[in-house]
Amino acid sequence: MKQALKLLNNIERALITLMMAIMVVLIFVQVFTRYVLSDSLGWTEEASRYLFIWLIFLSIGIAFVDKKHISIDVLLDALPRTLQKVILQLSYIILMVLSLFLFIQGWDLVESLQQFSQKSSTLQIPMWMVYLSLPVGFLLAFLRLIHVSILLYVKDPSQKSGVDIV
Repeated sequence: MKQALKLLNNIERALITLMMAIMVVLIFVQVFTRYVLSDSLGWTEEASRYLFIWLIFLSIGIAFVDKKHISIDVLLDALPRTLQKVILQLSYIILMVLSLFLFIQGWDLVESLQQFSQKSSTLQIPMWMVYLSLPVGFLLAFLRLIHVSILLYVKDPSQKSGVDIV
């Protein structure tokens, strides 16, 4: 189990890093061609936008494990440890239900887009490939929420960071 989580973690982080690097290069090329060569490349903007969409949805699950989502901890920190765990577990369950709902809705959206055969304007890639980021991201978020729910009871309470996955 630990090996699978470590592999998933490494793959997600590698994909996110690669997408970010490609995005930076594409945006640099776009700015260079627009302001230095006075001729803009339209496909770089569209490609970086779609990479950004994928990057955001892939990052949702990682943010749960790293505890990087926005939260207000003042009230939670004032409560006893057992009550903190109960409240966190309840919030994880609510987020799991929401992630599962968004996964199902995203999958339905992808299936309907496959029937329409809509393509992007510049790159001419099927739009379902862009929208596939929604179910993939929320499926990974669901798996990560299960992961942090387990860590809630297994992990040493003195550790505050969620960076260590094993």
